[in-house]
Amino acid sequence: MQYYHVDVFSKGPLTGNGLTVLICDRFPDSETMLLITQEMKQYETIFLKKLWDDEYRARIFTKDEELDFAGHPILGAAAVIHMLHNDNDKETEAIQFHLNGKDVKVTSVAIDQRKEYLCSMNQGVAETIGHIPPEDYPRLIEPLGLTMDDLATAYPLQVMTTGLSYLLVPIHSGIERTGMFAKDYEPLLNSYGAKFAYVFDIDAKEGRTFDFDGLEDVATGSAAGPVGAYLCAHGVCKTGEEIIIHQGRFLDRPSELHVLQEKDTGCIMVSGNVSIIAEGTFYIEG
Repeated sequence: MQYYHVDVFSKGPLTGNGLTVLICDRFPDSETMLLITQEMKQYETIFLKKLWDDEYRARIFTKDEELDFAGHPILGAAAVIHMLHNDNDKETEAIQFHLNGKDVKVTSVAIDQRKEYLCSMNQGVAETIGHIPPEDYPRLIEPLGLTMDDLATAYPLQVMTTGLSYLLVPIHSGIERTGMFAKDYEPLLNSYGAKFAYVFDIDAKEGRTFDFDGLEDVATGSAAGPVGAYLCAHGVCKTGEEIIIHQGRFLDRPSELHVLQEKDTGCIMVSGNVSIIAEGTFYIEG
């Protein structure tokens, strides 16, 4: 299997969120894909199997599990496919990914000759899964290192999704204190219909999210879509105008996630730069 190392939501090579992209004639078994992801020590790894020229089946893994949807792996994979089709010298490439839970269309635009691309995915219309009763706020935010005084009180906690569900926690202070400080937080989140929690400073447009072992993600494309829809729904930003979400500052990998909610369709577009920085071969098939 050929693999590629890319940086997504980047400002050039060795910035943004790292990712491993593997091209397979057939998928290894699930256990092998999980072990490969753990071996590469990236937040996520994406495995691709070509169906047609611009159509791919994709499976996405973290070190712990397979995900039905994720953002930065899809954008990174699109850039790799665009590069592999470079013999056609196409400045723009349109690619469709078939995931476990949904299909996603991505447009990739080549940026000069530096193996850098601007990729944009259509995440579809965001769905609100649930509104959180205010009396439940303390039990949800304290494991994240936050207090009630940190919350942006004009804006509710909500669970939203464009393929992966997040508890959205809008704050006006305390982002530097945010973390994962409870070992039993996952079942609590699940009880509200959320897979993960995403804390964002509503004024600075800056977010942070963590896995349940406390590992922080550099830039989270699957959360950017729900956040963009939330900001438009609550009048913080306008539909049809681009929003820039900042993430990764506390990992010394500052990243920019560009989000736009289309006026006509309500669909959420999430975009970012991708830098392709390395490639190699895996000799394990599984």
